[in-house]
Amino acid sequence: MLMCLSVDVEGWPHYVWRSAREAFSKYCNSGFHDLSISQPLRSVLKVFEKYAVTSTFFVVGEIAKSSPETVEEIQNFGHEIASHGYCHRCLTKIKKNDFEKMEKINMDLLAKITGERPKGFRAPMFDIDEAIINSLERIGYAYDSSIVPSIKIPGWFGSPNAPLHPYHPSKHDISEACKKRNFYEVPLAVFPLVRFPVVGGWFLRNIGATYTKAAIELLLRKKNPVILVIHLQDLSVVRPKIDAPFHMFRNSGRYALKAVESILRNAKTKKMPISEIISTWEYERAFRT
Repeated sequence: MLMCLSVDVEGWPHYVWRSAREAFSKYCNSGFHDLSISQPLRSVLKVFEKYAVTSTFFVVGEIAKSSPETVEEIQNFGHEIASHGYCHRCLTKIKKNDFEKMEKINMDLLAKITGERPKGFRAPMFDIDEAIINSLERIGYAYDSSIVPSIKIPGWFGSPNAPLHPYHPSKHDISEACKKRNFYEVPLAVFPLVRFPVVGGWFLRNIGATYTKAAIELLLRKKNPVILVIHLQDLSVVRPKIDAPFHMFRNSGRYALKAVESILRNAKTKKMPISEIISTWEYERAFRT
């Protein structure tokens, strides 16, 4: 019975201006950047410390480059550092060679800061396909955690045929498990059977903690690891002054942080980084067979 409440280290500029490359440079050195990244990071680190939780933090390379002390702070609390892409863009719209060049830069950057090469990757907006997975394996990553094995949500995500537990993705179909591969896919949480997405983040803020807790309980009953995600902007008490749908900012800040704390307090299971979940899962699976 394993769980990771992972954290995507990104801010409102990455979420709101997904396709505007100048957005990050506009805000990265501002007080807004500090309030939307640094303060929520300290808040979640404090909550994790309170409940003796170690987790995986997926860091956007632009943040690591402009603020290496952010990565150092996370590592000093004993958490795993992984990649969330060099920049927060839809990866399937980037040429494969360009993506590999950027991601090699990000891997080297994170390795320079932490002293060890990151093992894990998560695609911005969970935008992943077979070519990206194959590139990640070539670059040297050990796992990806981007697949949401839910019903298909048009314009967003959904791989309804993917396993609910860590698996080796086929090079021809990332929803299909294969045996002859060392690379892992670690899918995010969904409701078993009905395959409604749980994930965390937007769903936690807009549907509520009770919904998330119910899914956690069902997944644990079925002995499936639970992988959730929270974004730093979900925990931010400041918001960009733009016209946007209400759901984009709903319950961000204090509500989201209290929901995270409630989940950690009530989930009676081991909470660990994703890399440890993989090794524990494989050990237990070998023991069962």
